[in-house]
Amino acid sequence: MKNNLTKLKWDSNFFSKNIAELHITNGDELENPEFQSNHYDLIVTKQHQDLHIETQGFEETFKETKVIFSKYLNEIAHEISHEIFDTDCFPKEDKYFFQLAYESGKYSRFLLDPGFGETKFKELYNLWVINSLNKTFAVKTFFTMDENLGATGFVTVQKSGKTAKIGLIATHPLLQGKGIGTCLLQRAENYCIENGIGTMDIPTQEQNVGACNFYQKMGYAVQERIILKHFWKK
Repeated sequence: MKNNLTKLKWDSNFFSKNIAELHITNGDELENPEFQSNHYDLIVTKQHQDLHIETQGFEETFKETKVIFSKYLNEIAHEISHEIFDTDCFPKEDKYFFQLAYESGKYSRFLLDPGFGETKFKELYNLWVINSLNKTFAVKTFFTMDENLGATGFVTVQKSGKTAKIGLIATHPLLQGKGIGTCLLQRAENYCIENGIGTMDIPTQEQNVGACNFYQKMGYAVQERIILKHFWKK
């Protein structure tokens, strides 16, 4: 098989490691001397079937199944029971949402693979919040709040043409199961309906059973499953 490694420049710079990505199509088997000669610290493989991979000089440390949920949006807006705030109208400092961001990423491969570490995970999600609020990553950020707890939930909405995607969504651990997540997602859907966006996508991890069940309950169906593996250089 020819080498199809692609260097992930942003990831490499952020984590100060040489990181590459490899897409493996069905029937391919990774047994390539170039895999060892590129001097990468980490190879991230993506595949739709859990195929065996030959990785001399590298060790598999992590595996997850990324699930992308999708839903065609009804043109009728939801009636929402919780008060939802828009950061465009009610600005908040970036750090106001950091703890919620960590909650949203508790199943993230950047946290669960020890090759990255919790410190870099938090730096990554802090940056995600910052770039969502300044609209580099997201077009909208909606949130709920409490005088004592601060931010109790938030959701960021990304947009590409007629399709939107949830970037981050989380509810305060003490308030989960009380309908906040439902209202936040409905508010995000309402924004899409108001702006002529017909489809919403939500990526998560199959291992995050609670989130998967929630999205299915909200009318989302699995569009794609991708198996990701991390191979660190020994």
